[in-house]
Amino acid sequence: MNVMKKIQLPILIVCGVMLCSCSDEPKSVVRMIDNPTDNEIVVAIDGKKLAIPANSNTTYTFEYGKHNLAYNNESLDFIVKPARFPNDGFINPTQSNYMFHTYIYATENTSDEDYDKLYEKSLRKVSIIINGVEDEVELPVKVINDVFIEREDNTWDYSINQEAPNELPKKFKTKKDIQLPRIKVYREKDYITLLKNEFFESNEDPETGFEVSFPNKPVKFAEIEQYVFPKINLGGIECDAGKKYLADTLDNWKQLFTLNGDDFASKYKKLGGEEGINSLRKSDELCPKEIDPNMTYYQAYGPFEKFLNFTQDTNIYIIK
Repeated sequence: MNVMKKIQLPILIVCGVMLCSCSDEPKSVVRMIDNPTDNEIVVAIDGKKLAIPANSNTTYTFEYGKHNLAYNNESLDFIVKPARFPNDGFINPTQSNYMFHTYIYATENTSDEDYDKLYEKSLRKVSIIINGVEDEVELPVKVINDVFIEREDNTWDYSINQEAPNELPKKFKTKKDIQLPRIKVYREKDYITLLKNEFFESNEDPETGFEVSFPNKPVKFAEIEQYVFPKINLGGIECDAGKKYLADTLDNWKQLFTLNGDDFASKYKKLGGEEGINSLRKSDELCPKEIDPNMTYYQAYGPFEKFLNFTQDTNIYIIK
């Protein structure tokens, strides 16, 4: 019999998308936009208003290209693009807390010692507020309140709308001595309900029940980390062939940000995909040491290559 060992709550707490495409090549990305609050919210995407009822979500298809998200008198620009390894994610315009909780699934013959070792690895120090008093406890959970929550950066196995199973997946039932950590994403209030139902005797009796929440200190949209397209000093390049190559490449990138859909996808592949990165690296051959002894070309395109590497694996990133 396969069982799931329940999450352990420290004594301290008791005391205290997929891609969407109509052609062979994808040209858009679908993302869920979630509203975990008790009130309707209105977001604007590229100026188009979208109302999301309380405690619900909707999906939105973003064509490849530049977009704008506005909410609560703040806005940010972002790029939607192909990724080397496409993944999914969701949008959190209210910057609410989402709880990435780790369950440990184990076969019945797993020793307590082996289970405990794996469980301890999943623990994090987390700030929590109990009856208005903030404290720090260890829980197998990671708290995220980013606007764009991408699976590439914060992996999970079961999303907001998926239930975590009560036992090992069927394909592992015949295995012996198996321990599998799996991550389930919860809205904060759903996670608090889980904690109360599993570990508190009552949350209704005023003498035994108590209020629990997690601190939420989001930054302003304008202060969120942004990818800044590198500024390249073409005048400092002492190799004419390299200078021309980079000048043409930069012009193509400026044009790219005016495109969308299929046009964006095809041009991005030549500029920012594997093809584009390999072409950039190969351009180093234009300026050998005998022509560019001070390696001015390498110094100029280095930050550009770094930018492409950082953004290659993501579908969405915020820009300045």
